[in-house]
Amino acid sequence: LIAPPIEHIEFGIICDYRPQGQEFAAPDTSAGLIRRGGDPIVFDIATDQVPGLLGIAFGIRFLASPDIGNRAVTMVTRHPSFGTEYKDVESWPSDLTGGTFSARYFYFEYDYELAPGPWSMEVWLDGRMIVRQDFTVHTGAAARELLDQCPTEGLSS
Repeated sequence: LIAPPIEHIEFGIICDYRPQGQEFAAPDTSAGLIRRGGDPIVFDIATDQVPGLLGIAFGIRFLASPDIGNRAVTMVTRHPSFGTEYKDVESWPSDLTGGTFSARYFYFEYDYELAPGPWSMEVWLDGRMIVRQDFTVHTGAAARELLDQCPTEGLSS
């Protein structure tokens, strides 16, 4: 789903992601922080089927209309439960700049995050959802089969 002022969306997985950018406090997330900055993300495979394996990242890249300027948005990720001590809806404030690609991704960094099932990534502007992309995270043999489609040699996952 995309709604104005969003004009374009891409989504997929990054097969052997290396964290980059700076960490910022995000108290409404399970980890308590997010990363911002770094090189633009490039998806290895355009898909909504995600191998739930450490080292995999998945997400969205989207473009807003140039005429909106710089706006505050809320990023939201919904996922199956990681356990009672974790959040299953995570959110944090971010910025959206018209005419410039923005990205949102999730990186499987910890074992507890490998929750199979439906995930979604949303972007909210002025109390209205303007982006939503659904994903399905797979574990076990299904995750390994998805990983086999990755073009990257020597995966660490």
